[in-house]
Amino acid sequence: MCVTFSLQRKELAMGQVTYVGLDVHKNSITAVFGPAKTKPESMKVKNEPTGWERLAKRLEGCDVRSVYEASSCGFEVHDVMSGRGWDVIVVAPTLMPKSVRNKKRKTDLEDALELRNHLVAHWEAGTWLPGVWIPPQVVRQDRELVRRRLAIGGKLTRVKSSIKSLLQIHPVRPAPEFKTQWSLEHRAWLKSLCGEKSALARPVKTALASMLRELEFLVGEGKGLDKELKRLAEESRHKEQVEAVTEVVGVGLLTAMTFLTELGDVTRFQNRKQVGSYLGLTPTSYESGEAEDRKGHITRMGPARIRKVLNQAAWCGVQRDPQRAARYAEASEKSGSKKAIVGVMRKLGIELWHRAVAAKTA
Repeated sequence: MCVTFSLQRKELAMGQVTYVGLDVHKNSITAVFGPAKTKPESMKVKNEPTGWERLAKRLEGCDVRSVYEASSCGFEVHDVMSGRGWDVIVVAPTLMPKSVRNKKRKTDLEDALELRNHLVAHWEAGTWLPGVWIPPQVVRQDRELVRRRLAIGGKLTRVKSSIKSLLQIHPVRPAPEFKTQWSLEHRAWLKSLCGEKSALARPVKTALASMLRELEFLVGEGKGLDKELKRLAEESRHKEQVEAVTEVVGVGLLTAMTFLTELGDVTRFQNRKQVGSYLGLTPTSYESGEAEDRKGHITRMGPARIRKVLNQAAWCGVQRDPQRAARYAEASEKSGSKKAIVGVMRKLGIELWHRAVAAKTA
């Protein structure tokens, strides 16, 4: 069944509550709008200032309540339309219910209509709508630096793995005097493998030299970003919270800044359960009919980058903190190493949240 709307334009009353579902894409916005219990209208505009102006002018004078799904387009539409007096809710697409029919037939018009229906139900009947927290501009800007540093770290790891793989294939073994890999001496030895005296074939030398140039570039980028990250951590909005969370064994500057910028306003969480849920470190649950409450894998909801740094910090803490090592060993015997380290990560995340809240509200 296809979604259709009347082509006849209806005049919307001044001050009338109008519900708007927006299907936002990079270049276009499809809007379905109208009061509750009426057949809605639709229009499609460009996702740019002229398009926003057209849409705002069409709904001028109305009490607008709108909704759209979070995406790579960011929060620009939210910022612009909120500035025009609209009530805008941005929802998490992963938490929106999808019927089998919705999955098999997907159009911009139907998506906008479905969003509007959920919005009407939310305001008129009080149903739940999975709205996301809208971070202020300064938080979004701080996140870009932290995320870039994490991305550089990931690229460094991949390049190092590629170099190791190349040497193993051909095969080349490092000299025994290199106790630490990727030190200046080790990298100098790697460069010597690209020289004329090296026994490696020319194509292999060329590939290795390219990898080493990439490695040097990424190392330099990482050092530059680390300086900026340290400067950012010294700013008043971060300093006290960073100092509080880095007191925990295994938590460094990058982990602290990742945790704080991804959580944003730490006081928006009411309890540890909300924090664990946001971190995606709570188990899934199934309880239906005769089946009792069954716990499954962790939900993995929320930012994966937080779980990544928490995992690294948790292992570091297990190696350096005797108490944490003892708790891990005990849990590992009962449930296995994977569940044990997840438990350490969850406990660590909640501890960091408590410390951050205390530092902010002190």
